[in-house]
Amino acid sequence: MRELLRSKKVVIYEVVPQRGTDQARCFKLCNDMVKAGVDAIAVTDMPMSKVKISPWAVGKLLIDRGIETLIHFTRTSRNILRIESDLLGMHILGLRNVLILSGDHPENGDFPEATVVNDISTEDLIKLVRRLNEGFSWSGKKLMGGTDFFVGGVFNPNMEKEILRAKEKISSGADFLISQPIYDSKIAEKVAGELSVPMLVSVAFFSTEKQVRYFASIPGVNIPRELVEKLEGRDKSYIEDFTFDRTLEIVEELFNHVAGFYISGIVKNSNKVRRLVEFVGDLQNGSQKGKDP
Repeated sequence: MRELLRSKKVVIYEVVPQRGTDQARCFKLCNDMVKAGVDAIAVTDMPMSKVKISPWAVGKLLIDRGIETLIHFTRTSRNILRIESDLLGMHILGLRNVLILSGDHPENGDFPEATVVNDISTEDLIKLVRRLNEGFSWSGKKLMGGTDFFVGGVFNPNMEKEILRAKEKISSGADFLISQPIYDSKIAEKVAGELSVPMLVSVAFFSTEKQVRYFASIPGVNIPRELVEKLEGRDKSYIEDFTFDRTLEIVEELFNHVAGFYISGIVKNSNKVRRLVEFVGDLQNGSQKGKDP
């Protein structure tokens, strides 16, 4: 991803692995999105505290297929021993891009009684990854072979305290940041101007009113109430066209201010993803032409 971010506006697609060992549907979706033109696949780490197969298992099989991956890595279901061990294991499998997150609270997940582990903060976990890159354990012991992770963090641009935390993540060593889904391009534009690392903007478009309401319930996601109300009682065609057109508007408005776009896993329509990728490409070509003497 380092080189991709230096050379173009990157488009990443997020996939949620299946529950269980049969990942045929997951891999088909990934292949469809790669054929649609996305630059990388992000693999989630048990979102909403629902048990799924480990993201680095899926990631390893994807890179074996020649697909660039970004692995989500959450902290609250692991103690510090497991965190460091898992990161080293991921690296030896060839996984280099990692997105650090806290993780969702288990209260609404498959095991509401599960322990929330707070051995390390998100900011310190980013520092830990940087320490591994330097060849040292978090405890200060020298490693027999360090890592070379490209590490990112997430943040919510709609909340001032989250913007401050985003800057702390940069100070901790984050190489890039990914926002929560954006529905107000002016907010994202302002925030992007304050950050010293590449920022990718999350986007999502929908097919049903149920999807909209589910997505709006996810912690950290801020869908304007007026948008939710506007889609109430509408049919699938209207919701698809309206939310996709709004996504393209956001992409165009933010194109010159961000490093790329991150498509939420709630999106399953590869044809629309292809249109979005082509739209980004057209904007990129127009931008490049504008730079020609």
